[in-house]
Amino acid sequence: MSARRLLIAYFTIVLLAMTWVSWYACTAPSITSLPEYAGKGLNVIGGYVTVCSEPWGLATMFDAYFGFLAFWLYVAWRERTIAARISWFIALMLLGNFAIAGYALICLFSAEDEADLGKIFFTRKSA
Repeated sequence: MSARRLLIAYFTIVLLAMTWVSWYACTAPSITSLPEYAGKGLNVIGGYVTVCSEPWGLATMFDAYFGFLAFWLYVAWRERTIAARISWFIALMLLGNFAIAGYALICLFSAEDEADLGKIFFTRKSA
């Protein structure tokens, strides 16, 4: 199996796993089953606030968002238009690994079937 196909499989698995774990997090009993959350539950913002109120949760958020920002710096280098750079920044900050996997799959599927991975990922797009 080629490296390109392995990467396609990996990023497809990332998208599927992120979709599953997000669905699971929305439907499984969690902190919302504690008495203090009874009846009101947590939405995405409430969950974010709850996670960030814990020291390790806050550390995890810092770790994740520094990683998203680092990946965006690569995207900003690769993309040539301001619109693409801003759009990907917003997508990465809102969707995290969904956006990273999506960006990688776009790169991989838009390349030729036997393209060199270095050319796929380390060539700037033309303006």
